[in-house]
Amino acid sequence: MARNILLIQLRQLGDILLTTPCFREMKRAWPDAKITFLSHPMGRLIVDDNPYVHRHLTYDPKGGWRQDWKLIQELRAARYDLVLDFMYNPRSALYARATGAPRRLAFPSRRAFFFTEIVPQGDRIEYIVREKFRYLQHLGIQPVSPQLDLPWGESHTGPLLQLLQEAPEFSQALLRVAISPTHRRAERQWPVERYARIADRLHQEWGASVLWLWGPGEEEFVRQAMAFCEQPMRLAPKTSFRELASLIANCDLFLGNSNGPSHVAVAVDTPSLQLHGPTYAATWCPMTDRHQARQAHAGTPEGRGPITAIGEAEVWETLEHMQALLRKSAESRQRNGVRMGWSPLPFSK
Repeated sequence: MARNILLIQLRQLGDILLTTPCFREMKRAWPDAKITFLSHPMGRLIVDDNPYVHRHLTYDPKGGWRQDWKLIQELRAARYDLVLDFMYNPRSALYARATGAPRRLAFPSRRAFFFTEIVPQGDRIEYIVREKFRYLQHLGIQPVSPQLDLPWGESHTGPLLQLLQEAPEFSQALLRVAISPTHRRAERQWPVERYARIADRLHQEWGASVLWLWGPGEEEFVRQAMAFCEQPMRLAPKTSFRELASLIANCDLFLGNSNGPSHVAVAVDTPSLQLHGPTYAATWCPMTDRHQARQAHAGTPEGRGPITAIGEAEVWETLEHMQALLRKSAESRQRNGVRMGWSPLPFSK
């Protein structure tokens, strides 16, 4: 059993969130281990307050070689006995090698010589969390749950509580829907006018109150998307990442592109429907009853294609298949009241 462990996933937010089950499952198997995590500073939005991480290190992306050298010295001095590099790009591989750890694991890449052990990848597409679990299985650990961990609590409910107070049509709605129409890559963004028409149907046919989500730099884009709607809609309040978690946790459905908020929906276990074009849905979505996806060109040999190939009828068909589950989710939310925080999965130490 390793006792001093470094896990590396430098970025992006979604990838960091999808690494959190590894913290918990390693701690479940090796309760005495000290787990350090290394990421971009953005990782603090996710990893702060994680009960399974002993220490969180960040690198300075603009710090230059002096800052890198300082971090490398710190990594070397920590004397890790095991390093898991989930990113294995040039920067992360350098950090992994600099530790001098006797065991350094990564998937196959051109940087294999930086590592002592190469973990075989599967021969089929699988949910990225389960792919990361291959590192743990290589170490003899059998993970129990792929549930994502995103700690949030009452201190993150301010925008939510204000929304519930100011928007009775949302607070009293039989069904609450959160739509996230944005993506930093245009080719992974479903046309906003189609989101608008689906939102109108949800309001008209299901009596849903629809909340349009946005992040830094996205507000005007989302306002323009909402302009395509013919039914009453509401723009989400400004939120931090964890405040967004509290907002989505108190909705009954998340609908959106494969983006950071889609992984937040999975983390808080709000039923979700992701839309995928050039990315494989089976990689980024758990593909359970509660978390489903539509894949462009799903029936072709390539199994993926332009996201614009996903029709509104396909999306509505999937929503209809999910309708009974969504109604149950809404009834449970109405019975239990406002969700005020995250609860870690219990396990014996």
